[in-house]
Amino acid sequence: MSESSDFAIVLTDAPDPGDTAVVQEGLRAYNTSQAGYDDSRPLAVFVTDPVSGKVLGGLYGGSYLGQLRVDRFFLPGNLRRDRLGSRLLAMAEEEGRRRGCTRIALNTMEIQAPGFYLKQGYEMAATLACDPPGITRYLMTKRLVPSEAGGEQS
Repeated sequence: MSESSDFAIVLTDAPDPGDTAVVQEGLRAYNTSQAGYDDSRPLAVFVTDPVSGKVLGGLYGGSYLGQLRVDRFFLPGNLRRDRLGSRLLAMAEEEGRRRGCTRIALNTMEIQAPGFYLKQGYEMAATLACDPPGITRYLMTKRLVPSEAGGEQS
């Protein structure tokens, strides 16, 4: 390996997708070599317009090593009713169970929906103060218990 002076270090707020893929695939290969396998899979649950098929909102994340994560979850205001958010989250959790996941984790902020997740059985695992003062980020987790035939469990 060359000395570090043989390399340029680049800071950017607009990374090229090909460059981020180098980091992602390198980390995936390393983790696979250490864990002995790679079971990572993306996951998404979307709400679509019934006429156009256009995605209106939803959630996405993935599963890896028995853990499910939600990276982003958004529903526009007019869709935040009729327990639609609860249904999307329950679908993601059930898919996590099918994949053998035992826990789900997500981040939310005080200005987003921590109360919603608490009602869904999530627990606060960590908090981090943000700027401006008064806004807090929460890491929330929930244990995924295997579903029994004919009933839903969390």
